[in-house]
Amino acid sequence: MSDKLPSTTYQSLTAGQGSAETTRRPYEDPYASRLFLIIDSLPEMQRALAMTLASFGADKVEYASKAGDALAKMAKFEFDVVLCDYDLGNGYDGLYLFEEVKERNLIKQSCVFMIVTGERRAQRVISAAELAPDDYLLKPFTGEVLSQRLEKAMRRREAFRLVDEAIMRHEYLAAIDACSRKISQRGEFTLDFMKLKGSLAQKIGDFDTARNLYMEVLRLKPLAWAKLGLAKSLTGLKSYDEAKLLFEEVLADNERVMEAYDWLAKLHRIHHDLPGAQSTLEKATTLSPVVLRRQKQLAEVALMNKDLETAEAASEETLNIAKYTWHRSPTHYAMLARVQMARGETGTAARTLGSLRRDYRYNEAGEWMCTVIDSQLQTKLGNREKARTLLADAETAYAKLGGNLPAEAQMEFARACYAQGKQDSGNAAMRDLVRNNHDNEELLSSIGSLFEEVGLGDMGRQLIAENVQSVLELNNQAVREAQAGRFEQAIERFVKAHEEMPHNVQVMLNLANATMAYVHGSGWHESHMRRAYDMLVQVRELAPTNNKFQKILKAWRQLVEKLGKPQWVL
Repeated sequence: MSDKLPSTTYQSLTAGQGSAETTRRPYEDPYASRLFLIIDSLPEMQRALAMTLASFGADKVEYASKAGDALAKMAKFEFDVVLCDYDLGNGYDGLYLFEEVKERNLIKQSCVFMIVTGERRAQRVISAAELAPDDYLLKPFTGEVLSQRLEKAMRRREAFRLVDEAIMRHEYLAAIDACSRKISQRGEFTLDFMKLKGSLAQKIGDFDTARNLYMEVLRLKPLAWAKLGLAKSLTGLKSYDEAKLLFEEVLADNERVMEAYDWLAKLHRIHHDLPGAQSTLEKATTLSPVVLRRQKQLAEVALMNKDLETAEAASEETLNIAKYTWHRSPTHYAMLARVQMARGETGTAARTLGSLRRDYRYNEAGEWMCTVIDSQLQTKLGNREKARTLLADAETAYAKLGGNLPAEAQMEFARACYAQGKQDSGNAAMRDLVRNNHDNEELLSSIGSLFEEVGLGDMGRQLIAENVQSVLELNNQAVREAQAGRFEQAIERFVKAHEEMPHNVQVMLNLANATMAYVHGSGWHESHMRRAYDMLVQVRELAPTNNKFQKILKAWRQLVEKLGKPQWVL
C-alpha cells in the first residue's frame, strides 16, 4: 500500500470536464529562507531530520520533544514548515496537535504541517480528517522522498499566502472572498481553496455557504472531508436527521474519523438521548483517549446518566490531559471533586481540592474556586457553619470576579449556593450569566440542566425565559431608535445595556454598529468611536468567529479608511 495521499486536485477530479490548464511557476531554493520546527520525542530522530534538512539548505530549525513545548514554540515563532511525529507519547497524536494549533490560530495558512509516522493505520485517519495536515510521510523514508513531498507541499501552501494576514487578524470574510476569487480561476489548488472556504464559512456560522460548497465538491467525488463538512453544516442548519445519517455514513466508511463521533454525540444530546451520547463517546474515547473535549463531554454526559464511575474516570482523564496544557482550568478540578462527592468519596475529593490549592497558589480565580469546592465539601461532611463561612467568602469575591470567570465556574458557584439553600444568590449568578449570553443556546441548555440537577427545573426554565426576553426587549428598543435615525438615543440605550450586561457580545456589537451609523451621518466623533473600538477589541477576544462581528469588522475597516483614519483599523 502506498503511503502517498490519493490525488484530489481539482484538475484530477474534473478531468474531461474542460478544466483550465494549469501553469506552474518555477520554485527555486525553497529551504534557505524558511523556519522549520521538528516535533519528535526521540532526540536521535530530531537529529536525523535536521541533518536531512541541512542537506537541502535549511539551517533555521527549532525543536520540540512534546506537545506543550511545540505549542509554546508556535506561539512564539512564525514557522514556515512543521514536521511532527504522529505518536507524541501518552496517547497524544500529531493530528490532534494540528487541530489544536489551527483552533488557536497559531500557524499561518501558508505554513506546511506534515506528519511523520511509522504506523500505516494513521494514514486512514489523516486522509479522512476534514482539518487534515498537508501530507504525511511513512517511515522509513529517504531524503529524496522528503524533499519531493516538502517541495510539493510548500508550493501548494505558497498559494495560501494571500489569506495569511486576514486569517491571523480574524478577518474571515476577507479570507473567504480571497478563496472565492481563487476558486473562480479554477487553478491547480482550487479544491484546497474550496476546503478552506468551507471551513471558514462554518467557523463564522455561514452554514448555507458551507453546505452549498461541500455539495459542489461531493458532486465531483465522495471525499470524506466534504461529507463530514456537509454533515456539520446541516447540523448548523438544524437539519439534524440528515446530518446524523451523513455522520453515520462517514463512520461506516472509516471508523477512525474521530470528529464524527463528537458531532453524533452532540446530536444525541440535542434529541435528549443521553445513553446514546454516552455510548458514542465511550467508543470514541476508546479509539482516541487523549482528546480533552471528548473526555470532558463524556464526564458530563455520564454524570447526567448517573453513571458516576464513568464520570469520575473521564473527569480524572480530563484533568490529567489538561494539567500541563493551555486548556487547564480550576473547573476541571471542580468537576472531578463534585463527582467524587456524589460517590461519597469525601477523602478523595479533599485530595483533589488539595491539588487545586497547590497548582493554583497565588491565582485569584483558582483560590476562589478552592473556596467554592471547600464549601461544597464541608456541606457534604455536615460542617454547616464552616460551609456557610466559606460560601460567604466566595460570594464576596464573586462580586469582584463574577463576569471575568468562565461560565462553568459561575455555574459551580450557583451549585454551592443552592446546596446551602441560598437560592437568591444562586439565581442572581445565573440571571447575570443568562443575560450576558442570551443567544448562546448550548450554554442556556447547560444552565437548564443545572436547574434540573438541583431540583429547580420549573423555576429555572422561567428564570431563563424571562431574562432572555428582557434582553431582547431592551435590545429591540435601541434597534428601533437606530432604525428611526435617532442614533444618539440608540447609543445611549446600548451604553445602558452594556453597563447592565458588560459581557453580552450582541449588545457590544449593536453599540458599535449604532456608532458607525451615527458617524456615517454626522461625521467623526472621537469618544463614541473610541468606545466602539474598545467594544470590538473585546468581542475579538470573546468571539472572533461571530458572524455579525465579521460583518461589522469589515464595515469598520471601510469606514475608518474612508474617513482617513487608518490608525483606527483593528
